[in-house]
Amino acid sequence: MSKKLLFLALCAAVNTGAQCAGATPPDSVLRADITPEELNAGPSSHQMKGAILNDVRIWRELDKRIAVEGYKEFPKAINNASGIPVCLYDQTEYEIFSLKSDLADQPYRVEETAYYCKKESVYFYHYQGGPKRLNLWLGPYRIERKRPKTDDP
Repeated sequence: MSKKLLFLALCAAVNTGAQCAGATPPDSVLRADITPEELNAGPSSHQMKGAILNDVRIWRELDKRIAVEGYKEFPKAINNASGIPVCLYDQTEYEIFSLKSDLADQPYRVEETAYYCKKESVYFYHYQGGPKRLNLWLGPYRIERKRPKTDDP
């Protein structure tokens, strides 16, 4: 009895899988609510902050390597003479993303900031605070946002 039940369950699973195998709709149906302009547009600031935060925490683990590999000098690629960080290569303003900012009254306050240049697609990571009162930089790191291929002509 149990062998027959197991066999019937296995047949049902295989049959369902065979019916659903080629049933993925084309991209035009999957992305019906998104216009072509939205698909071709660059990433928003929230998407870039998420990508940089993911790069810092997961892929490069910069927050763990800062004490060993960080440098104290202000990066030469950032021109901060006017009070606004400007990229020396293309003279555009850096986008500044606050990755972590503890409350001001904490004894070992940590601030983590990323300075991102859109045209160059690179960012610098700045770590300030902690028990050792560090003020260190890492970078530049290139961040690339690859888009998946669509099946639409």
